[in-house]
Amino acid sequence: QNCYIAFSTTVPANLAAPTALQVSAAIDLTDFIISLTASAQGNAVPTPRLRRLFETTIPGTSSASFSVEMYRDSATDTAWDLLPRDTAGVFYISRFGGTGANKLPVATNKVEVWEGRVVSRAGSAMSSNTAQTFTLPCSVPNDPADGAIVAA
Repeated sequence: QNCYIAFSTTVPANLAAPTALQVSAAIDLTDFIISLTASAQGNAVPTPRLRRLFETTIPGTSSASFSVEMYRDSATDTAWDLLPRDTAGVFYISRFGGTGANKLPVATNKVEVWEGRVVSRAGSAMSSNTAQTFTLPCSVPNDPADGAIVAA
């Protein structure tokens, strides 16, 4: 997998332009992640006019949802320990990886920046011959920056 996903409790002042230092200081969680759902959606507001048969629209409100499923690690348990309920910060997502070491996004690389707060931390059912996993749904307080460029 070429992706890169990291988390930091330090939220950049400008979500659309995190610095290379901020991104590199985040904890790389790529190896712990099973699946990630990061989606934004919006609605259109009708703007009808009496003289037109065609009803035009303008952008209305939008919302976003974020959830990640991760493995637990019996040796370090990095992801579990880093993300208890109510932890706030940002997830840096590079869906195709960055150009730095270990696919780290560096200056001029594109990333998604999702600010979030952990709503809950739900461990999976325990059963024989399966890896331990957990799911983190997160609230999203600000518009995600889905086309952020890492600044130098």
